[in-house]
Amino acid sequence: MTGLLLLITLLAFDERLAQEIAPRPAAAARDVALAAQIEQLVETFLTTDDDGKREAALSQARGIFERDGVPTLADVGDSAAYQFVLINMLGQPPEFRLRFFAGVRNSAARHQLPADAVTFAEARQRLTEIDIRYAKATPSHPELRDQIEQLSKDDQAVRQKEGFDIEKMAEADRKIAEPLDGIFARHGVPTYDMVGVQATRDFIVMVQHQSPEFRRRVLPKLKANVDAGQADPGMYAMVYDRTQRDQRLKQLYGEQLECSAGKTLELAPLAEPATVNVRRARLGLMRLEIYTRLVRLHSPDVCGSSETPR
Repeated sequence: MTGLLLLITLLAFDERLAQEIAPRPAAAARDVALAAQIEQLVETFLTTDDDGKREAALSQARGIFERDGVPTLADVGDSAAYQFVLINMLGQPPEFRLRFFAGVRNSAARHQLPADAVTFAEARQRLTEIDIRYAKATPSHPELRDQIEQLSKDDQAVRQKEGFDIEKMAEADRKIAEPLDGIFARHGVPTYDMVGVQATRDFIVMVQHQSPEFRRRVLPKLKANVDAGQADPGMYAMVYDRTQRDQRLKQLYGEQLECSAGKTLELAPLAEPATVNVRRARLGLMRLEIYTRLVRLHSPDVCGSSETPR
């Protein structure tokens, strides 16, 4: 019943917000150079493997904010205005995000930003407050946190783009299955209080790589944790969409890409596609068009083996 209520709540969104977020003719930006700079900074932030370049991009974004505040739709257009919010709410230190969010709220009050950028920032701000709260907190189950961290290292080691081997990935998933099931049997879905923020997310990422039956068992427990403020709503969206696709049903949030007949990653069938970015923004997820490009860019060649990416 709670899952049904969640869907009703998410789909019964404010019609005014949906109209604001719907695509509109783009107005010419006043500062074309700044718009281009922002888009290049975000491209670097999202795609580079070089920590130095990534930090330089974040530093330049901070400099723009200190000099100009939050660039508006009139200043830089829809895409760059949205992306400036994205880079700062995703990549900056928590203390800076708090100050930046205050700037977003001031601009939003004057209707100067894309509506989904504001909604996204509000959701990321809630997650920022959680990050700050748990940064210095001692988890109630530190040994469980350490176990999850080690399992996660094993899980991710076989999913690197360079030298990817689908057989090694499948073998690692089989080895991880038993300890994951044991954790779930003893503790349910670990919470922020139990293991901290990162380990809760790592646990759910590993759930994605397990059997459909295991995901179905985890999903309602994860939803309960989200409702209690003890799990990331975006992680719930990821498992929800995968569970829908396990049953060959349409996904809701656009988190799932699948191998096409041409052996390329394509977005799996999606319910209510016109308003998916409304739903994504409310959970702190980036626009779908940015997300799908990043998945394709960073994923190993799973489609070359005719396997659905896990």
